[in-house]
Amino acid sequence: MVLLDTSVWIFALRPSGSPEIQARVRPLILNGEAALTDWIMLELMTGLRKAQRADSLLEFFSPLSRLSFHESWWPKVWKFAAMLRQKGISPSAADCLIATTALEHGLVLWHCDKDFEHIKRHSSLKTFNLIEYIDS
Repeated sequence: MVLLDTSVWIFALRPSGSPEIQARVRPLILNGEAALTDWIMLELMTGLRKAQRADSLLEFFSPLSRLSFHESWWPKVWKFAAMLRQKGISPSAADCLIATTALEHGLVLWHCDKDFEHIKRHSSLKTFNLIEYIDS
């Protein structure tokens, strides 16, 4: 199983998204190997342009694994964010939360967000970087 960041879902779900990312994500979905978090779901929902799409998006994601975030992980996220900042890395709070979730579940994080590559250099986070498949 892999954790797919919001950035991957955006390029996988848009009709005008990346065909390469879509081709890589599709088998993960079909084989039950794609996971997301409640935070990622929230980010996707806040990006909707039409209210009527909310129900279909929720239905699409319903069979996917939704990773838990345990209350006891909050101090880890806080310390992680502080450590990164001390090293000159300024990821968003959401990126720290998502990276910690991947780390705690022992999953590779697929992304299209260079901040995760910076995080990876200062942690044991394992990533699969799909940025090269985004049409500029």
